[in-house]
Amino acid sequence: MIWYYIWYGFAALCAVIYAVKTYRQKNRLAVFAGNMFVTAALVNITYAVRIGAGSYFMASLSTSMYFVCLDLMVLSALQFSVEFTESKISAFKYKKYAYLFLNLLVLADIVFLIINVFSEIELRFQYNLYSIYTIKYMYVAKPVFYFHMGFVYLLAAVIVYLLIKKMCSVPKIYSARYRNSLIAVVLIIVFTYLYIAEKIRVSIDLAVLAYGFLCPIIYWNILDYTSKGMLNTTRKMILEYMGTPMILFDFEGYVADTNQDMRNLFPILNNRERKISMMDFMQIASIKGLQSTATDQVFEWCNPNDTGAKVYQCNFTCLKDEKGRNIGQLLIMKNLEVERDMLTQLYSKESFLSRMEGIVNQGGYPITIVVCNTNGIGFVNDVFGWTKGNEMLRMAADMLRDNLPQTAVLARLKDGDMAAGFTEVEQEYAVRLFENIREQYQQHNDTGINTDLEYGIAVIRDDSKSIEEALKEAEGSMRTKKLMNETSQKSSLLDSLTQTLTESDYETEEHVERTKEMAVRLGRALKLSDAELGKLALLAVLHDIGKIAIPHTILLKPGKLTEDEWEIMKTHTEKGYRIASASKELQSIAEYILHHHERWDGKGYPSGLKGEEIPLLSRIITVVDSHDVMVHDRPYHKAMSKEQAMEELLKCSGTQFDPHLVTVFLKVINDEA
Repeated sequence: MIWYYIWYGFAALCAVIYAVKTYRQKNRLAVFAGNMFVTAALVNITYAVRIGAGSYFMASLSTSMYFVCLDLMVLSALQFSVEFTESKISAFKYKKYAYLFLNLLVLADIVFLIINVFSEIELRFQYNLYSIYTIKYMYVAKPVFYFHMGFVYLLAAVIVYLLIKKMCSVPKIYSARYRNSLIAVVLIIVFTYLYIAEKIRVSIDLAVLAYGFLCPIIYWNILDYTSKGMLNTTRKMILEYMGTPMILFDFEGYVADTNQDMRNLFPILNNRERKISMMDFMQIASIKGLQSTATDQVFEWCNPNDTGAKVYQCNFTCLKDEKGRNIGQLLIMKNLEVERDMLTQLYSKESFLSRMEGIVNQGGYPITIVVCNTNGIGFVNDVFGWTKGNEMLRMAADMLRDNLPQTAVLARLKDGDMAAGFTEVEQEYAVRLFENIREQYQQHNDTGINTDLEYGIAVIRDDSKSIEEALKEAEGSMRTKKLMNETSQKSSLLDSLTQTLTESDYETEEHVERTKEMAVRLGRALKLSDAELGKLALLAVLHDIGKIAIPHTILLKPGKLTEDEWEIMKTHTEKGYRIASASKELQSIAEYILHHHERWDGKGYPSGLKGEEIPLLSRIITVVDSHDVMVHDRPYHKAMSKEQAMEELLKCSGTQFDPHLVTVFLKVINDEA
């Protein structure tokens, strides 16, 4: 008899342990599963008590409690099955009323079972000393008891139906978790029926033991199935459909596994009966970039065959166990010609570089690279969410596709940057294209948030500049322009500095804007690159930033400065250099700020540079800034006429100013007039 208690007690303990583990999952399905496990434990406990009943009353009470717990277990199993199979019942409009009805039926059955202890309206008990069963107090079913059994089997039938329906509606690889549960339920139903109908002559109900011992199996099958049972299948599927050729070699150096992409590339791998070594494969594939089979490597492979792409990036990895011992090698071949960004469907950076290198090898200079980015997307994400922000990025990508030549190579870079590569295209044409795209982007912006499309351009005229270098140059130009774009979050730095400068000096916003506009016009006349034009515009705004560190008594003095005051004033170029050098965004113009008061004849400050020793952008700002000061009123002088200002520029040409810049600048002014 003691062994029966041990077995049923152990089954109950097993159910309780897995109920606790399940509840810790803290999700809806786990709650229903935990409830089912708890009731399974109660069924085992009450059945164990029933086995050892030593009196008529205890036999009647424990049997009634056993059937009560069985009712609760089947009801919790039904609720769990509805959630587990994601049945339409779970979305049924009157689901709560259906559950209420079932609960009322269970409650009625419980009442009958409790009354039965005193009135025997469901079961009649009798003592049989010579029974082969462990339970000497046997029961004889009465008519009301068939209501109880019918109710239990009805719920069990619904559970079986839900599992069968789900098993048939999911892919084969997922059906096992439902099939396993179905087999467990059917076995329990069959064993219960055989025991009750006395079709098998055993001393205990084996189905009751199964309730507890099946709990860990159900736990694994339901809550741990995806992470463990599906792992190998999922991995295999990913490898088969990843779109990247892959081949695995075992520790002896023979082909252990491949995916469909690799077999398409090398049909000989479809012959599973042939044992192919790593060396054989390298020879078949004409792979010459692999230097050693004992170290990790990345190299490019040019496909000599007609199948697949022409260029692949090969990642060769040596696989090790936890003790560092070799267990094989993995070769993954990434198609550089087709890899695309998932959001915009533009090429990846690697694909872009690969395709552009092919264009470079064919010649066709000049090659123009443009990098653009959407300003204000961060605000869109904050206000409308990432979905809207992604929609704006896709819209920008679509505009690039629709408005740029079909021969353009487009790519998505990091941080939302997008790149375009053209062949035989000059900077001026690229500017017109992207100004048109920028205008369309602003027109189609329906967020109410001020957003814009900023871009930077780099031109490759010969093999002295690589695609990577051009990308970096174009990106730097774009970042510089972002500082001056009010829709960009980066513009707050420039706003702060210019506000401080205008409060500290005679400089006005109008003077700054005029200087910037004229400097860019002169730069275009000189055919400066887009990157230089961006720096020049920024320099025009911030060339005098060092003045914020000069005392106001000197800056705002209406009369002539003393010699000591003038020496302090001249330090503003060095102070401006230090301010710009301390900022990552302004480092590119720091040197130009330092030298914007140098003179063509070498008599300027702070370094006394002469002629073309002075950086070109510094020389441009000297001419443009001086001219704007001449033709506008200042507290310390009256404005000159345009003719007088032009005469002054010519007079100082070759001494203070670069004579060539003066000539070009005067032509720009005359063309404007």
